[in-house]
Amino acid sequence: MVTSVQKNKFKIILTNQKQEKIDIDYLLDDSLLATKWSGTIKHLQQVPYDPIESGVEDVSDLKTIYRQFCHFANLEPIDTNNFNQNVLNELHKIYEEHHDRLSKEKNNSVLYRFHHSIHSNEEPNNITNTLKVGWGIKEGPLTQQYDCHSHYTDSMKQNQIYLPWAELGKKPLDYYKDNEPNNQQRFNELSKPHMTFRPKFIINLEDCVPQEFDPDFVDWFATYKESWLEAHGINDYEAKHHYSAPVLAHTDCKESLQGYKFQKIIV
Repeated sequence: MVTSVQKNKFKIILTNQKQEKIDIDYLLDDSLLATKWSGTIKHLQQVPYDPIESGVEDVSDLKTIYRQFCHFANLEPIDTNNFNQNVLNELHKIYEEHHDRLSKEKNNSVLYRFHHSIHSNEEPNNITNTLKVGWGIKEGPLTQQYDCHSHYTDSMKQNQIYLPWAELGKKPLDYYKDNEPNNQQRFNELSKPHMTFRPKFIINLEDCVPQEFDPDFVDWFATYKESWLEAHGINDYEAKHHYSAPVLAHTDCKESLQGYKFQKIIV
């Protein structure tokens, strides 16, 4: 995918496996968040995208990736004969505990491959409805704390560009589904609203209206919600914060973009 930006308008060029191209004209959303995003994109125009963050690299072989991670991190592997949810939760905690140390090491791509592999194995049959574009660790200098949570839209439209959630942790519903501990401190620590801005983006491939939260989750969340909201300095957490995202740019293109991939950005 090639992107060119001119003031508030820019063009994205996608290519498919047959190397067929499609040009899409976009208009930047009129918001401070979208303006911030467009300002960071110009710094990444000559930088190759990250295949792990962009969902191009296969990270399904968790057993092999975990072994590589332990070798890199100088850790003794735990028993992983069965990657059930309890084991996946434990692996995620290992990732959290060693992230800060290993993120400062050179050639540390296995750290992020390990993280994505965990989540890939949590939802092995998940069919993505977005085209992901990210630069991984190269986004680091452009990453900052920013209230993205307040910019979430009530629905997501086909082919529009959105800012993906980018926290080191899990959304509240995922925390609940993954059978993480029923513990307020751990919930506040691991489950996070969208307060980290990273200059990545997704192109939504189909219209999406957030579904209502499952009543069982609503009942469970009620126990922890007030303290969690206070801990993170937010006033609400609705279904849109799980199923939707902040909009960055709009297009009139209605053509299906399934099967197309990203190449680079030109500002």
